[in-house]
Amino acid sequence: MKIYSNNIWRWSTTLLYPLLIFLVRSGVVPFQTGYLITIAFVFCFLWSGVKDMFISTGLTWLVAIPCWWYFIELPKPSFGAENFAAHLVLIVPLYIFVVLLPQTLILTTRLRIMEYYRQNGK
Repeated sequence: MKIYSNNIWRWSTTLLYPLLIFLVRSGVVPFQTGYLITIAFVFCFLWSGVKDMFISTGLTWLVAIPCWWYFIELPKPSFGAENFAAHLVLIVPLYIFVVLLPQTLILTTRLRIMEYYRQNGK
């Protein structure tokens, strides 16, 4: 589809993923696991390729999560920031196996299906 080759579409979906994760984690959207799962699943169909997915994931972990931790969670009197920092060693591998690998599989499967139909006509 031509929408996936449009640079505006590619960059908007690439930048929207970290923004939505930040908003969900910040409490702007009420936190429910279903929201995060839905966001992860829907973006598998919005990204133009695996490169865009990895850029979004990198921006999430290098910009959105630290911004959430420093500006939203750290000033609170609760132990959320300390708890997150202490368990980061467990959170990152869990994220890789529970979110990143399934997203990669869904995205590559979608790309293969689209390529199959592109090659074999309508």
